[in-house]
Order: sequence, then structure tokens, then C-alpha cells
Amino acid sequence: MKTHAPIDLVTLINISHNMSLPAKSPTEAPSPSRLDLLKKAIKFIARHLDDDDRLAIVAFNDQVIKEYSTELSEMSSSGRMAIEKKVDGLVAKGDTAFKPSLEYAVKLLDERADKQRVGFIVLVSDGLDKQIKWSDESIATTDPIQALLRKYPVHTLGLCKPHDPKALHYIARTSYYGTYSSITDDDHLDTKIIEAFAVFFAGFKTTVAVDTSLDIRSSSLQVTRIDSGGYTLRAASSGAILVGTLYAGEVKDFVVYFSLPHRQLATGLPHDSQRDQRHRHLQVRQQAMSTSTATTTDTCSVSLPVHVADAGSPPANPCPPHPVVLQQTIRFKVVDLLTNVLKEFHLLKEEAAGGGAVHGGEDPVLQAVAASSLHRKWAEFKNSDESWKGAPTSFLNNLGCIDDDVTAMVSVLKKGMGVGCVYSWLSSHQMQRATTAAVTGRFRTPAMVVMVEEAQREIVKEASDKDVGSSAVGRRAVELLDGVNKRFELWCKLDHDLPPARQAASDMEDGELAAALRGDINRAKQHHIYLAADHAIKEWRSFLASVGKTHDHGPAK
Repeated sequence: MKTHAPIDLVTLINISHNMSLPAKSPTEAPSPSRLDLLKKAIKFIARHLDDDDRLAIVAFNDQVIKEYSTELSEMSSSGRMAIEKKVDGLVAKGDTAFKPSLEYAVKLLDERADKQRVGFIVLVSDGLDKQIKWSDESIATTDPIQALLRKYPVHTLGLCKPHDPKALHYIARTSYYGTYSSITDDDHLDTKIIEAFAVFFAGFKTTVAVDTSLDIRSSSLQVTRIDSGGYTLRAASSGAILVGTLYAGEVKDFVVYFSLPHRQLATGLPHDSQRDQRHRHLQVRQQAMSTSTATTTDTCSVSLPVHVADAGSPPANPCPPHPVVLQQTIRFKVVDLLTNVLKEFHLLKEEAAGGGAVHGGEDPVLQAVAASSLHRKWAEFKNSDESWKGAPTSFLNNLGCIDDDVTAMVSVLKKGMGVGCVYSWLSSHQMQRATTAAVTGRFRTPAMVVMVEEAQREIVKEASDKDVGSSAVGRRAVELLDGVNKRFELWCKLDHDLPPARQAASDMEDGELAAALRGDINRAKQHHIYLAADHAIKEWRSFLASVGKTHDHGPAK
């Protein structure tokens, strides 16, 4: 991939004992473990990093496992080989705790001698942190862990149903604009993990600006509110938005509300003054640190029409909302709706735990309740919300994707696949950035689409190579067995053509000589077949070793 700037990527891999579990149901054919699939995804990323990019692997369970971890290493040929060797050696064991690995990752990035590269952190886990409850209710805003997380983007990926979506979403949201992705369906888990990494990676590699901010000002209009989703307002009363890192091809939409002072709407204004009142000027100032140049500042001005009525009260705006404004307004309302559904779910979960019932995010009864609640609230929203009811039919068709997403979330919850899909949708729409989840992905940039397609091609090629390899193994086995069988058949034919021992004795007058001759032939037959079988076994082992090296599975046994 063509790069915009080199990156430093720290990947945190949870190697708790759960990662050793098979990726699919044990009733199916033997399948690789979750950790095996994750190893494959990390190797995919290592292959696609440029030589001047750096990658660090941090393995952790309830602590950082330094023997399985690396420093930031440039992705030269030797660097890739070192990373792949370290990844191959990962072994799943222990419990799960996120804090030690997050502290370790931030330290790696903080202590870089060269900080010209953009730093990112990816955390992958299938476990539950039993040391810290990651939530707004449990962690104070003054807790040092919050300042630690805000230093860099932390993008989290939850694997399989046992992981904790609330904790991983909290870590991503609290960090410098990270995202949370969720994969809870075991079907095609290998494909989904690599696709999730491809989406992360394509964004990182097309970073065009960091520390981006918007400053919205007007000399005559007052900014009363900004719907910025998951992005931070520098001050509640100002029009400044901190956007952070931008990827090539991304678009961020914000809804800004203004008020015009009532005194400026008074009637009886002179004609020239009244003409001036019909438009107000808005200035938008964007500042960002480019990844290729120094800090850049762009400023643009927008002229807003203001409709003045001959009355003593503010007039109603006769213009319908712009489609983009309407879309964002509805999107933020849906975010609030889903947030309330999740709050109800966790309250029920805590009540169930307090009553000694089965608790945990995977309780199918709780998920069925959440699915019913979401379905009901969504139907009520569409029937009662004025912005939705007032939208033109053509525009509602364009918003059908949100309706489809909510329907998909209800279906996932009914199947008992966890609330990760809801948290991932929230993360995606709050940050207006692509995530990976059970619902259809939005906000993918062109680079993300290309990288996901590349990942899918590699998966198909690997599967094809395995099929070819399996066919080759079968053919070689038949060849070697056929060689032994032919020798056996030759000796059987010779044995059949020899006269019986009693017949040989009557002709040669010496029965002992005939018996000795047949015994020598039998021993020769056994020895010859033994040598043929021994040769076939050696050839078989040599062949399997070459196949193992070719397909990166190590020698077969």
C-alpha cells in the first residue's frame, strides 16, 4: 500500500487460556484455536507494513509476558522474520487484565527517540478483566488511567461471545478517539479477524493529519450547541471541536446550532440595515498537523440566510433542514436510543447477578429482553419523532441503512450473540469511522475497501493452496504405497510360479535342498519388501516436511 507517513503500531494480544479454545464448535471437524487465527492476522499486517514502519507485539494475560513480546521493530526483512518467529511462539495461558498491557504500550510510544511516526495501539481480547471494572460508573474522571488512555488512539477488537464489550468500548472511547469492533460469530472467524485488522491498518496507513481541530465563530451569531458525536468540544460555550487524526477519504459531519439575538430581529429597521440582517457570516477555521508538512491552517467563511418577519417574536425558519443535517440529527437520536437500551440491559444484568441468577453478557434471557426493548423503542421512535416523520419519502429511503442496522442488531441479540454489535455500532457512528461488527459496516474509506479485498484474496489463495497441497499429499501417498504393493505382487507371482516343495523333492532327490531354497526365497522376499517400505516411509517424511515448510505449518508428524 502506498503510504502517507510511516507509523508506529503497538498490538496488544490477549493470550489468556480462552485463546487456546477451538475457533469453532468442538463437534465440528478439528479447527485451529482462536490464537492460531490471530497469529495469521498479525502476520498479514507485518507483510503489508512498509520498511520504515515499526511494529511491536505485546502479549499479555493478567500481566505483560515479556518473553513473548517485542520492542518497536522496523519492518525490514529481518524485522518481519523476528516478528513472525515471536508470534509463532505465543502460547495461551492465564487470566486477563488490560491495565498492565495498556501502560506498557503507552510507555513504548512515550519513550521513542524518534516520534515523527504516528502512534497507534490495537488491543485484541476474548476475555474478561477480573481486576478492573472498566466503566464511567467505576472509574473517576481524575483516575490516572484516563490521562494515560487519552495519549494515543486505542482501537479495540473483541473476539467471540465471552469478551466484555462494555470494557473494550470504554477503553476505545476514553482513548484519543479509538474505535471498538466486535466479532462474536464463530463462522468464518479467520476471515473476519483479518478483515478487522485490514480496516484498522488501512486507516493507519492513510493518515493525512493529526491533532485536527475546528473553530467555528461568528461576530453576530451565537453558537448554542454542537452535536459532535464522540468528538470533544474544547469548551462548552465555544465552537471549537477537537477532531484528532484524519484518514484519507474520511468525511466528518457536525450539526451546529446558532441563535440570533432577539433584539436584532426588531421591526422598523432602516431598509439598508434590514438588508444586512438577512445574512449572517460564519467563519470555520481548521487547524491540523499534516503528516507530510508542518502545521497547516485553513479558514473558510459561510454566508447564512436569516429570515426576518414583521413581528415582535423570532420567526420560524421556513426552510426544511438540509438532508445532511436531517441525517445527522436522526443519527444522534438513534445513538441516544441505543445508549438507553444498553443502560437498561446492564441494570437487568446487575439485578440478575445480585439475585444469584446466571449473569454475564451472554445470558440469552437478558439478550432477548434487550432485543424486545430495542424493537419496541425503534418502532416508537419512527412513529413519534418529528424529524423522522417530517422527512421526505426519498430521504427516508436513503436512511434505510439505519433501519436495516437496528433490525440486524435485534436479530443478533435474539440469537444470544451478545451486545457487542450494539456497542460497535455506537462506536462507529459516534466517531464516524468504520468498525467491524455483525451489522453492515459504514464509513469505510476507499483504502479500507481495497485492503479488505486484498485480505480476502489472500484468504482465498491460502485455501486454494491448502486444497492443492492436500491433493498433492494424497497423490504422493498413493504413489509410495503403490510402489510397495508392486514389489509385493512380484514376489507373490514368483511364489506362485515355484513348484511345491514335495514336487521339487521328487525331481531333485534332495528334499532338504528344495526346502532351503524356498526358505531363502521367503527371506529375500521379506527383506526386499521391508526395504521398500522403509524407503517409502523416509520419502513420506521428507515429502511432508517440504509441504510443511511450503505452507508455513512446520513439519508434519
